[in-house]
Amino acid sequence: MSVKVTNKDIVLLGHGNYAGGVNNMVLPEKVDLYILPPIGYTLKTDVAKALIQQNEIDKLVLHHDNGRGDSTIKPPMILYKGGTEAPNLKLYDLEDLYDWGRYIIGNRKNVVTVNKPTLLSDLLADNNKIQEAIWYLAEGEQLKLYWSACANQIGGNSASLQ
Repeated sequence: MSVKVTNKDIVLLGHGNYAGGVNNMVLPEKVDLYILPPIGYTLKTDVAKALIQQNEIDKLVLHHDNGRGDSTIKPPMILYKGGTEAPNLKLYDLEDLYDWGRYIIGNRKNVVTVNKPTLLSDLLADNNKIQEAIWYLAEGEQLKLYWSACANQIGGNSASLQ
């Protein structure tokens, strides 16, 4: 499978992490959450750029254990369907990637960033772009929400396009 963002989809961009354990939430019925690399991996900026610029992504290279080998997967690694439990990931400000992010985002209206640590559950409940995208869905349509941030718990593993 491959992924390709459209203008109807939402990309969540920033630094991110997942505390793990039972820190889960239930997705709204009309929202599907796409996470390209496995939970536990750092997301490299080339993947984030491809998502934002709506390039098709047909493979990811997973770099394991601080250089102990690579493998290739077809994204998305994980798809959480609306109405099911998903990890309550946390999105952070772009910080050191702020200038890069502004440049890559350009005039795209479907990218969400934050200026303080924000749980996914709070973004889904309070973010105007997400709420508007859900409101404009046709009957039977799902909002594709792409996590374009890390979802790691420890260092050493990362995902990139090459």
